[in-house]
Amino acid sequence: MGGLGMLAFSGTLPATRLAVPAFGPMLVTSARIEVAAILGVLTLLVGRQWRLPDRRYWPGVFWMGFGLAVAYPLFVALALERAPAAHGAVVIGLAPAATAVVAVVRAGERPPRAFWIACLIGVAAVLVFALHQGGGRVSLADGWLVAAMLSVGIAYVEGGQAARALGGATTLCWAMIAMAPIAAAPLALGLLHHDWEQPIPGPAWAGLVYACVISMFLGSIAWYRGLAAGGIARIGQLNLIQPLLALLWSALLLGERVTNVALVCAGVVVASMIVCVRSRVAARAPAAPSSDVRQT
Repeated sequence: MGGLGMLAFSGTLPATRLAVPAFGPMLVTSARIEVAAILGVLTLLVGRQWRLPDRRYWPGVFWMGFGLAVAYPLFVALALERAPAAHGAVVIGLAPAATAVVAVVRAGERPPRAFWIACLIGVAAVLVFALHQGGGRVSLADGWLVAAMLSVGIAYVEGGQAARALGGATTLCWAMIAMAPIAAAPLALGLLHHDWEQPIPGPAWAGLVYACVISMFLGSIAWYRGLAAGGIARIGQLNLIQPLLALLWSALLLGERVTNVALVCAGVVVASMIVCVRSRVAARAPAAPSSDVRQT
């Protein structure tokens, strides 16, 4: 199941890249939330888990939902208005490191020296890639991608307590439901002001459906079940190959050219993140649930 979740998430950037030009970042983001909230309600009803969590867990539920469903997809969509999906795949590969840095600040984790060395190498690889792609300067799209990584890191560090107590899938469902009222007005405005007279191509619809159903919900459910069955530390590392898979989908589905620089930098990022994850698990196993961020 963990492998299926990772495979689902690897298509998030190409799907968003297909949907955003036709629908816009705000409509795509709000649609993802509302569809996932509806699926969350159905999941809780079928599983007979329709009981409100204790109020002490709601701050974590809220921050998980806001980071995963609002900030991360919105920032990614804004970035992919200006950059190809292949570009985003390389930068987003640093998400495990971003989560760990947030954990150091908020949860008091103390990763070993090997983690910080690997993290710096990964950041350097992404910086080289961004400068190469931007003709010697970092673009606005890179800023949006960094914001996306930080937002999803905050979501899982802050939501870690709720996820440990309620279960990852249940927490995800409640997080999506909590975000539904926030997304209702932007979705209504987006639907109202969108120019529906202009034909929307089939690939854009496919990208929107994928982002709403697969990326935001079904992939997350499969990922959490995999984590529960195989262990967070072991199954979580499957997602480290996501940047390379995202590059593959970008080439196959979008026809984007994946340069040698992108492949080399993605490889360095993946290797660096493997060291980061293994050093964090070895250093402080109880903090492993915060590694769930790699599902995004």
